[in-house]
Amino acid sequence: MFESRFICICGLPGIGSVGKVAADFLATSLQCSSIKPFFSSSFPPQVMVSEGLAELMHSELMLPRERENLLILSGDAQPLDVPGMHELAGELLQAIKEQGVTDVITLAAYVGETEQDVLGAATDPNCAAQLVERNIPLLKSGAIGGLNGLLAGLAPMYGLRGICLLATTSGSEPVDLAAATKLLAAIKELLNLDLDLTMLSPLGEEQETQASPDIDMNYI
Repeated sequence: MFESRFICICGLPGIGSVGKVAADFLATSLQCSSIKPFFSSSFPPQVMVSEGLAELMHSELMLPRERENLLILSGDAQPLDVPGMHELAGELLQAIKEQGVTDVITLAAYVGETEQDVLGAATDPNCAAQLVERNIPLLKSGAIGGLNGLLAGLAPMYGLRGICLLATTSGSEPVDLAAATKLLAAIKELLNLDLDLTMLSPLGEEQETQASPDIDMNYI
């Protein structure tokens, strides 16, 4: 089962920022420390400013304080071009593999007609079956774009299992906190994490809107 695997959860900016909001929430709740930052010349040509301090856009691999078989990957943006996406995805997966990870779970958004809160897809049939056993219906067709799709899809080339969890969203909100909460609830159940999801609030949504660039690279 997933609890016995070494998993990296990846959430990067996309539609509704649902993946990034979820990953950042996990990083804060699990008291993660940084392992390694990743930079790309294909990131938007800007810096992120907080309290007067400017910092280059980057992705960051993080380790929870009290859980050795879990990593969190978040980031400020996705590359603006296809070659940059593939280059960064390869760099990220190589680093993740070197940490001993077995499974990559990306967090994304689904815009479409469905009654399900969260859908799943996997590169391994047994893994897909495990998702169904955990009450996560499978996405039957479509395409998952951007790094949240590439990281899962390219994972087998690095000897890893790739999984993508997609929360349903209208796609009309710059930050869909409700969809991010759906992803977190699924992750909490899947990995048996101790998370207080009541900590999510409109204040957190406002802060995320200000911090996240409006780049929707994660789509169905």
